[in-house]
Amino acid sequence: MNDREAFAASFRELHPKFSRLYAQMLNRVDLTLPQYTLLYQLMLLGTVSMTEISGRLEITKPAVTNLVDRLEEKRCLKRVPHTEDRRVILLEILPKGKKIITEIQGQSLDLLLKAYDQFNEKEHQVISRFYSTVSRVMDDFLVRTKNEK
Repeated sequence: MNDREAFAASFRELHPKFSRLYAQMLNRVDLTLPQYTLLYQLMLLGTVSMTEISGRLEITKPAVTNLVDRLEEKRCLKRVPHTEDRRVILLEILPKGKKIITEIQGQSLDLLLKAYDQFNEKEHQVISRFYSTVSRVMDDFLVRTKNEK
């Protein structure tokens, strides 16, 4: 098996482990992956409209409404009226939602850092470059495929 094949095999093994990891973490805080993703976007962006979240998550407005209803019940976010346009509903993450996002990010980062710390400085540079490249390639792919619709 060459390096490329070994890498692909490792990725195939790792991918479902990440899925199980997030499933466990989200189950402990009683959230679904779409709910987590919505809260994560609010954590990154701050207060945004339901329409903007719909576009960013690439889901329908009724689907966003359903997610927001559930997250509002859990006291993770709240709806806020727009100051100038009463037709626009804004979403604001609440402290409980911020705490959940911070804890889940922290847990996953801790796991990655445990692996990262097993490498030397030169390898750290390669790993950092790899993650940066993966992020850029994913961004390019997402932009290109979004425009193909």
